[in-house]
Amino acid sequence: MSVRVTAADGEVYKGRVVAFDPDMDVAVLYVPDLPAPALWLDVPGGSLGDPRLLSYPVRAEGVVAQPVEILDRSEGEGQDIYKRRQVTRMVLELALDVRPGISGAPLLVEGGTAAGMVVAVTQQDPKRGYALAAEEILPIAKRAAKATKHVSTRKCDAGP
Repeated sequence: MSVRVTAADGEVYKGRVVAFDPDMDVAVLYVPDLPAPALWLDVPGGSLGDPRLLSYPVRAEGVVAQPVEILDRSEGEGQDIYKRRQVTRMVLELALDVRPGISGAPLLVEGGTAAGMVVAVTQQDPKRGYALAAEEILPIAKRAAKATKHVSTRKCDAGP
């Protein structure tokens, strides 16, 4: 299975999944020709500055840097991506302007560090969402640091 990644300039690049975790619902992509540095992922300490989400919302021209407020940090329970078992994840509750297409958007804090990744918005309040905290993503990203070979996402590879 290959994936397509659209760069800020509109160019499309081929990539592949090199690490996948169904419990955290995280995939790491290898896009060899993408003319952009990898995001620095870290568990922030101290001031978070002015957090922003970077996303490609539906019906928007290019990347949107959206202000966001981190309301809370807590353990959240939910099912794995295949709905086979309950898992516990460290999540950040966010106040944000929800737009279609923000799932997977990085939560950037002071210095450009990614402190998390958007994973859900609430049905009850569309101005609230959740990001998976960086410490949940770091082990997956570290496993993929030098990976270049495709790994299966099992059911996700089947497509529609």
